[in-house]
Amino acid sequence: MTRKQKPQEQSRPTREQKKIAAIAAVKDQAAKQALDFFHDPYRQAYATVPVSGHRETWRIKSRYFLLWVKQVLYDQTCEAPDKLVKEIVEEFETHAICRGAKHNVHVRIAEQDGVTYIDLVNAKWQVLAISAGGWSVLDESPVKFQRFAGATSLPLPQHGASTLREIAQFLNVNPRSEVLLLAWLTYALRTNTPYPVLALSGVQGSGKSTITRVLRELIDPSMAAMTTIPKSERDMAIAATNSHLIAMDNLSEISPALSDAMCRIATGGAFRCRTLYTNNEETIFTYRRPLIINGIEELPVRPDLLDRSIIIHVEPIAEQNRRDERSFWSDFEDVRPQLFGAMLDVIQEGIRNVDGVDLPNPPRMADFARWGVATERAAGYAAGAFMQAYAANREDAHAAALDSSPIAHGIEAFIREKKRFFGTALRLLNELRGWLDSPHNHSELRLLLNHPKFPKSANQLSAELARIEPNLKNLGMVVERRRTRKSRDIRIELADSEDDRVPASQPAAAAYA
Repeated sequence: MTRKQKPQEQSRPTREQKKIAAIAAVKDQAAKQALDFFHDPYRQAYATVPVSGHRETWRIKSRYFLLWVKQVLYDQTCEAPDKLVKEIVEEFETHAICRGAKHNVHVRIAEQDGVTYIDLVNAKWQVLAISAGGWSVLDESPVKFQRFAGATSLPLPQHGASTLREIAQFLNVNPRSEVLLLAWLTYALRTNTPYPVLALSGVQGSGKSTITRVLRELIDPSMAAMTTIPKSERDMAIAATNSHLIAMDNLSEISPALSDAMCRIATGGAFRCRTLYTNNEETIFTYRRPLIINGIEELPVRPDLLDRSIIIHVEPIAEQNRRDERSFWSDFEDVRPQLFGAMLDVIQEGIRNVDGVDLPNPPRMADFARWGVATERAAGYAAGAFMQAYAANREDAHAAALDSSPIAHGIEAFIREKKRFFGTALRLLNELRGWLDSPHNHSELRLLLNHPKFPKSANQLSAELARIEPNLKNLGMVVERRRTRKSRDIRIELADSEDDRVPASQPAAAAYA
């Protein structure tokens, strides 16, 4: 008699089968919710995810997306082990990079097909669309925006302010500076353009920090409204990548390295470094951002930064005009939507007019100058007010650059007496030293030799001369350099001394008699 056969036991799914089923369940949910997987030009992976009736864009490696995967996985399988979550995230990242479309990802401001978009950073992820035809609020953005920690919302704009000049009640600046400040304010909401650095100076109690914060609240509000100097260029690059506006408060000085970094932020720069936890992969930060700095002294001193700056001195607030902080910010918040709407009206007019602005002699930061001319009437000023104020501001910047240089006033006085110089940098250094040390010179000129940064070598003199060259040209001096196999020569002369010029073919030995 044969032993009775036992019924075959139903096989249980293996651990691998469970994992495959869990991954399939998350993928199926991603398909049902119509997640959009894509990558940016630097091959960073992103996903646009539906959340509570709107869509948000997250980095796939971000904490937000990881939590989304965990939540979906738990809903489908009642468990969400970290190892499995990591595998699913990596699979989505691979899909976004290898099969997803390529899109630019923006912070706060974007431009596409002639339309400027501004992320309001509100809970509904609404954006503003601005063009020459007007502005409107959109519930879904046509471009990809991402948000970083600390960003706060702009108000829903309203009509109501007669002109943008109504903001003057919150800004302690004189009328000549006001037109520049409001042009900069609206220009800061443009994109893909070099920005002038806004440098505010004033004694304690002048309200320069308050002005900085007011401007920030209308451009790129943040919980970290103002910061100090970043500790490294990497930190500076990260800050410029993660927000649209950089605002540095209460600076006491700007080092040469920081000055150079600010120039790169304002006109466009990049920073590359090794990606953490890799051997040879690089992370690249690219940025071009509006920048506000403030301090007691006039902070930009190097000519290259001064040439990119708007210098505004803020006078102390009279005691009878002081307001307590609570009422000030309460009043500002009451009218912020109307002021923001007035800004958008000005930007709309600027977009409409800027292509028709022709500047016969465009200054440095010509794009900003054209914008100022295009928007001055819409902002409530008479025609020509902007260029008049901008020209005066640039004259102040040239004067500040000359005052901060250890050789500028010495070179100016030297050339005005001698009319011209032609020779090597070493010869110029020796002759300048001898001329400054001569008894007939004013004591202030002789003191330049004791300046701690007075050049001690020909290379230092040549480098300093290159920095102040545009400022000397503004004083009516011609500075040119000539290189041959045997020498590197410098020619400096007054622009009105054409008859006495040293011919370009004349050898270096034939300097002035």
